[in-house]
Amino acid sequence: MRYLVDANVLSEQNLCAYRLDCRLSGLAKAAGAAYTRYADDLAFSGVVDLARGVERFTAQVTTIVGEEGFRVNPRKTRVMRDGVRQYLAGLVVNEKPNIARDTFDQLKAILTNCIRHGAASQNREGHPHFRAHLEGRVSFVASVNATKGQKPRSRWEAIHWD
Repeated sequence: MRYLVDANVLSEQNLCAYRLDCRLSGLAKAAGAAYTRYADDLAFSGVVDLARGVERFTAQVTTIVGEEGFRVNPRKTRVMRDGVRQYLAGLVVNEKPNIARDTFDQLKAILTNCIRHGAASQNREGHPHFRAHLEGRVSFVASVNATKGQKPRSRWEAIHWD
């Protein structure tokens, strides 16, 4: 189970969030969970004990976050139990970090259509540096899952850039 919170913690202020991280790590440990933070995304991963007391745990997290000068965004706070896609910071994180299938399939389709119909035909959002944009997306996939990144990388390399 994952419990995700958006606490509006700025990534460049890691020093300012040091006490927050220490307190939330202690709370997570006491609940038999693990705590991670990426920028302003707080994640708590645990098993049955965390799931049983999630309402109380949520209140404790909200209190600590507020005491440390931040605030929880309740619209972005969610509990994701086993058996559902657990999505955090643009990644599926159920067993290991991975790219969402729909995101991966969309990238493959764009790359394939670039090869077949030309890159310009696929720049539907009007990116001024479409080649760099696509290369960044391909590199992101490869950085998360090197094996999965081989296919889009080979397709990207097959595009004829005019």
